[in-house]
Amino acid sequence: MPRLTTTRAAAAAVAALLAAATAGCGDDGARAGAPTASPSTDPAEANAGDGDWLLRFTTAEGDDGEQARAVYVRYNPTTGAVATRALPPVTASDAGQDEQVLLVSADHARAIPDTGVPRSEARTGRLTIYSVTSDATETLDLRTLAGKPQLTAVGWAFDPTDADVLRVVDSDLDVWKVDLADHTATQEAQLPKRDGWIFANGFDKTTGEPYIESIDSDQTEPAGNGDNDTRPVARQGGSLLRYDGEPFDALPTPPCGFAGGFRYDDGSAWLFCADTPDLTAYQAAKNGSTWHQFGTPSTPVVPRAAAELTFALPPVG
Repeated sequence: MPRLTTTRAAAAAVAALLAAATAGCGDDGARAGAPTASPSTDPAEANAGDGDWLLRFTTAEGDDGEQARAVYVRYNPTTGAVATRALPPVTASDAGQDEQVLLVSADHARAIPDTGVPRSEARTGRLTIYSVTSDATETLDLRTLAGKPQLTAVGWAFDPTDADVLRVVDSDLDVWKVDLADHTATQEAQLPKRDGWIFANGFDKTTGEPYIESIDSDQTEPAGNGDNDTRPVARQGGSLLRYDGEPFDALPTPPCGFAGGFRYDDGSAWLFCADTPDLTAYQAAKNGSTWHQFGTPSTPVVPRAAAELTFALPPVG
């Protein structure tokens, strides 16, 4: 399974190049390393992004950066309001970048740390789910809900379309569909068992359903979930934008080096710059030639140990 890929160092290099390119422009109020951008005044654009965006920063912690922590930021670019929620760190995370969006419920209200269930919780069958909007947690007693006293949970992920559905795979490769609203668990399927194939806590980024993978090839079942999977991560009428220093297709050059965003299916896009401790939102129209700064920057909120801005999801509703 893919592991955390640190991109902030590359972003810093890009920011340095931008800073050199824009040095001496005489705008003391410009963001460090970023060209001056004019605020957006298009009412349609403003309405399109009004509300709380959900951004996930992934930190690299520990002596060798072996621990990854999700820090969720709820940011309203219209008002500048911002709030954060940090989850416990995970060592050797199983969730790749694309799967990390499955660690948050479709309504952006709940989160889990990784697609792999923590061993301490797997041994008891009592799994901890974290609120994204507060410091609260809830306990999922899967053994009781499933009526299987010896059940050992192995992997889990949220359904990307139903906010109350969480899928859990147990050590027998049974797939449980958990309804968090009704407090029920129904066996939905069983993953195939065959020599040379394993369940490595992988879930399809589009459906949220688990898959098995070959130990000696890129094959998966269902097919298409291997390391060569190039499908965009589609959500809420668009897809995720990740910036690694390479130009975006059909979008202007970003005004910063460390950023993440979202491209709507109509070709317009949002970008969130995190080169400094505060966040700043930018918009680009379809076929636009520049990014326009939008709204109000946040107060300092970007984690110091942030290695990736893994995703930015539009307001729900």
